[in-house]
Formats: sequence, structure tokens, C-alpha cells
Amino acid sequence: MCMPKAPNYVQATARPSNHSLPDKFNVTILEIKIGTFVAEFELVEQITEWDTMLITVNWYSYIGNGMVYQNLILWFPDAEDRTSMNSGGASKYCTDNGGRLVDIVDKAMYDVVYNYCRQTIVFGSHGKATIWLGLTYDVTTDMVTQSNGKPGYHGDWYPDSPEKRASSFTRLGLDIRPPSSTSRIHGMYNQPPSTSRTVTQLCSANLM
Repeated sequence: MCMPKAPNYVQATARPSNHSLPDKFNVTILEIKIGTFVAEFELVEQITEWDTMLITVNWYSYIGNGMVYQNLILWFPDAEDRTSMNSGGASKYCTDNGGRLVDIVDKAMYDVVYNYCRQTIVFGSHGKATIWLGLTYDVTTDMVTQSNGKPGYHGDWYPDSPEKRASSFTRLGLDIRPPSSTSRIHGMYNQPPSTSRTVTQLCSANLM
């Protein structure tokens, strides 16, 4: 794999190559370089008796500006990029980079995501930035739902949001102001999934 620089994060899991064996391992990443990483494997639960075992290691690397929040990695594959895309395009962008769109669970996570975005995105001369979220909104029930079907965060809305004029306004995005701004015109909004917005897309992935 040719990489322009060392990954910012590496995730790895290990399990017996024979999937019928229930033995379990912890994996700790010790060192990350541009072409290699060093990992430590700890047997935490040996259920079967064996002297040697073939182990399968699944690993993922992430390049970009990232941070860890609880059991998630949040990262920008490119914090300077501004690309017009709808929610489907944003979802594919994150999938292509090994992740998914961010689901905001509660107020605490919203503050983490918002502050991380405004400190990381390269705004340049632009007065705001936008990201698509994994959340959906039901105009009829006024419910916000995560991509896994669980309730999502219903708060910190953009002024006059959520929009309820049409049932197609189902996808949520987030408008962010730069650190120098004192404007209160920011927050979550709902749009039809086909609407194209110029975004600097944030992605997420579960820690293994």
C-alpha cells in the first residue's frame, strides 16, 4: 500500500483463523510508521487447549485529522476540502475512507463534534462550514434517529429548524462557524437527502 504519510490511527483485531475456536485476544498498537505498524497481542481468554495457533488479524488505517471520543474515531479525511455533495455522496465518501457519517447521540457529543469541527476545519475566507450527519428526522413524529435505529440528539438546531414543511426533509446536517465568529446562526438543520451542500465532511468509525 502506497501512503503519503504515516496513518494517524490504526485499528486492529485478532481472532483464531479457525472461526470455530472461541479464544479471544486484545490488540494494542505500539507504533505507527509510514509503511508498517507494531502491535502487541494479548491472549485474554484461552478456552481451547493448543500449543500453536494460526491467527487472523484485521486492521484498518486512517489518514487525516482525527480524535477519539468514547468508542469512536472522528476524523476529517481532508480538513481543507470543500466539495458539493448530497447526503448519499457524503455517506459514500466516508465509506470509501473506511468509516461512516457521524451520529450525534446527546448534548455532550454534540459539543465535542461541533468544537472539534470548528477547531480543525480550514475555513480560509469562508464564514462557515457544513457537514452531513448520519441522523435522520421524521417530520410527522418530530423524532431524530441514528443510523442504527436508536434515538439521536434533538437539540442545538439552526434557527427556524427543524423544517417541517415537507416530509422529504429527512436528513440532518450541521453548520459550523469558525473560532473567530461570534454568530449564533449555526447548528443542526434538516434537508431532503438529494440536496447538495458544499461540505468539509467529517467521518466516524467504531474502535475495535
